[in-house]
Amino acid sequence: MELAKNLETPRLVIRPFRKTDTDFVLSVWGDRENGKYMTTAASENVDEEYLAAVEGLTDDKYGYNMIVELKESGIPVGTCCAYPENGNYDIGYCIVKDHWKEGLGSEMIEALLQWIRAEGGTSVSGEVADDNKASLALLRKFGFTEDRKSRYKKWGEETYFDAHYLKLNL
Repeated sequence: MELAKNLETPRLVIRPFRKTDTDFVLSVWGDRENGKYMTTAASENVDEEYLAAVEGLTDDKYGYNMIVELKESGIPVGTCCAYPENGNYDIGYCIVKDHWKEGLGSEMIEALLQWIRAEGGTSVSGEVADDNKASLALLRKFGFTEDRKSRYKKWGEETYFDAHYLKLNL
């Protein structure tokens, strides 16, 4: 699925993922600190199947996969996604660690929420590791509350995270 038009905030442009973004995505998601709580593969665990999955994000018929860029320079600073099903949009997101604590995550989430409302979404959910305090605080800032417990595994290793789905009714 692809956005009909880019999403914009005061400092960001959120646009569809392109195959040319693959190296950026692999470097961010594969970084042990940046991708710590993500299901994605650490750089040393990237295999052909994983690489094909990342490159295939452009043709994902089930969800929107996006790159977050600084509006002023066009430099990519994050990723996000939204997977709609029965009015709920399940989201995921990541900001490059060099830009943590600058408020970019808040701008990105606000833009996603506005877009989802405009698309007719009735709720938004996100799965967050219990130890990912920053992401939990970000979603709670927007009114997300705990919906249900979960557990997930990191690609290519035996690392598991206890987690929760947080949900916001729109």
